[in-house]
Amino acid sequence: MAAFARATCRAIEQDVPGEVRTHFEFIDELFSNATPDLENAIYVSYLENVFLGRSGDRYRSARGRLSPKLQKALIEMEAHWEQIEKDYRERNPPKTS
Repeated sequence: MAAFARATCRAIEQDVPGEVRTHFEFIDELFSNATPDLENAIYVSYLENVFLGRSGDRYRSARGRLSPKLQKALIEMEAHWEQIEKDYRERNPPKTS
């Protein structure tokens, strides 16, 4: 899954929309009938590897090409990471002198 995510990143970065669309269609097909293990792999090994921490124009454009199901999954994944960061900051406030 991580290797496929890297291939998707290359297609996004090289601006090959047909290849990006094909990748997203394949992942969407897998996601539609996913077992819990496969669903987790799509969240963790695919969506995180493709989108987490990336906000360039090509990645923003690629997000818009995700199916509604994958967009929802990506939003859920990002919310999860935001909560982890919030929890960390609450437990580890900046030290003041």
